[in-house]
Order: sequence, then structure tokens, then C-alpha cells
Amino acid sequence: MNILIAPDSFKDCLSSGKVARNIETGIRRIMPEANIKILPMADGGEGTVETLVDATGGEIIRVEVHDPLMRKIESFFGILGDSLMNKAFLFLS
Repeated sequence: MNILIAPDSFKDCLSSGKVARNIETGIRRIMPEANIKILPMADGGEGTVETLVDATGGEIIRVEVHDPLMRKIESFFGILGDSLMNKAFLFLS
């Protein structure tokens, strides 16, 4: 049997890649012979940077930035791993 696992992330809980791997683990317990393809998805919101970085073998860069009130906060951006030119992705909300 062929199975495609293509979830989005679970907000503030699990990335789409982790969701997909957990679903795969559950299916393999019941159907160890299944041909499973994992394709993590993102809708442009939370989790998109992580999904793009995971899909390309890129890197998450953690940085300290300022919020609109100039308080220091932790943030991150992603660098894609499969590009000849460096491409960074940010999530802003």
C-alpha cells in the first residue's frame, strides 16, 4: 500500500516534519510493509520557515532582536540548503 503523509504543523506544539514522522511511526506499527512518503506542508504561517529549512537541508539561525517596544527577544530565520545563492526566510506576524 502507498501512503502519503502531508501534514501542516500543530501550532506551538510540533513542526510539520515531527507530525509526519509521528504519523509514520503509528502507521508502521500496523502496516510495516507500507510504502510511505513524507511531505511536510506549510500554509505560509507559523512553521513555514522550519518546513522550508527541513526540506532543503538548510539551517535555522537564532538571533536576538528588538520588538516594537525595543525589548530584546529571541527570534530566528532560516537559510535554505539547496540553493546556489543563499536565501533567507523570515516569519513575521
